[in-house]
Amino acid sequence: MDCKRVLLPQAAFMLFFGKLLSIAAAKPVFLYSIALFELGSLFCAVAPSSDFLIFGRAVAGVGASGLWVSIMSIIAQVTTIEQRPTLMGIFGAVFAVSSIGGPLLGGAFADHVSWRWCFYINLPIGAVAIVAIFFVLPFTPAPATDPGVPFWKKTLRLDWIGTFLSIAVATMLLLPLQWGGNQKAWNDPAIIVTLILFGVFLVAFIVWERRQGDNAVLPLHLFTTMSMLGACLEGFMINLAFVLVNYYLPFLYQVRGHSATHSGIDIIPFMVSGVLATLVSGGIISATGRPWPFLFFAPLIASVAFGLLYTANGGASSARIAGYQILAGLGLGSAIQNVLVVVQAVYQHEPSIVPQATAILTFMQLIGSSIALAIAEAVFSSELKKQVSTLASSLPPEARLAVLASVKAAFLLPEDQKTAVLRAYTIAINNIFLIGIPASALGSFAALLIKRGRIVSPEAAKALSAAL
Repeated sequence: MDCKRVLLPQAAFMLFFGKLLSIAAAKPVFLYSIALFELGSLFCAVAPSSDFLIFGRAVAGVGASGLWVSIMSIIAQVTTIEQRPTLMGIFGAVFAVSSIGGPLLGGAFADHVSWRWCFYINLPIGAVAIVAIFFVLPFTPAPATDPGVPFWKKTLRLDWIGTFLSIAVATMLLLPLQWGGNQKAWNDPAIIVTLILFGVFLVAFIVWERRQGDNAVLPLHLFTTMSMLGACLEGFMINLAFVLVNYYLPFLYQVRGHSATHSGIDIIPFMVSGVLATLVSGGIISATGRPWPFLFFAPLIASVAFGLLYTANGGASSARIAGYQILAGLGLGSAIQNVLVVVQAVYQHEPSIVPQATAILTFMQLIGSSIALAIAEAVFSSELKKQVSTLASSLPPEARLAVLASVKAAFLLPEDQKTAVLRAYTIAINNIFLIGIPASALGSFAALLIKRGRIVSPEAAKALSAAL
């Protein structure tokens, strides 16, 4: 699955960039990250083979990793804690639009032009971004750590062994999740070996990071802060749930006979409600200084939405499904970005820790997305085989293999067989939404670890509220 190939390098290098930004200025790291992302996009656009395409996606993924952490660090540097929830809300809205509008545009390119334009389109956008950032964004010095020590000496003292181990841990976890149920069976020796290596590298990583203390790429003492631990757990669960909707909801519409482009349009209610929820929650948190109610109650709304999506059978009207989408968007949009607000508020008086704390949270979010895709694909594959065998038992072996490989094959079957296969697909997708019910609920329970007080003083909240 292509999105898993992107998540792997992003997750693998996230902690490294967090540590790098604790000693380096964010603006140059940001510019270099965009350039790296652009280079990876160019490699993908001109890729002569699938192997080179994968390589290009890996390069772009590393750039995207630096991009994300740099953006979060810059927001922390150029805004006050009172302004940050609103800014995070705007950024979250942009993320929501891009994460849903991107596949929509990609589907249009794939349907009407060429898949290569999914990557070519990044080049002019990235070029404009580089010019704008270079001339408009002010230069903010790196956090004041070890004053008087040259930058090159600081880089030598980075936790390079921890960086290698973190990359190994992410790779050994995400590779089997990418392979399992897709290219290889779950009992394949390659998957078993990589999972064993994941365990070995994870133990080695924890032991080494404990030894490194404050110099670690992942300072373990940060997890002794309950708000940090709760935000990471909630970020993991909310991203897990978000990916289920973002990936499988368009697929539900494709089962109904819609094209890739049209299915992207079909989930606009989810996108719009998510964007509005992100913006409104950010504004309210800026005005009140209280993120906790959104982090606790919003995931419960999402959990209800997943339960309703589970009931959406083939006869469910488009309006009914759109209503469920709106609930899911409200629930997930109100929480997905605000966990970052909590993390940056916890360390607002320790600027050198903010990039690392942000990277750790984002790492957990990416791992949640990856695990969501692996679990969902395994559930979908097994349930689809079961339902096709039950509901369309009269299918010839060749036709059964074809419909299991692609839903498009179902539309070439006789009417009675097509109806049975499409029902099997619908049931399999509905079971995916079942995963979102406990995931969202666990995200809500994770909020119980987060401090319920204000992240800003009452006076500052009142002044900002009046300004708004």
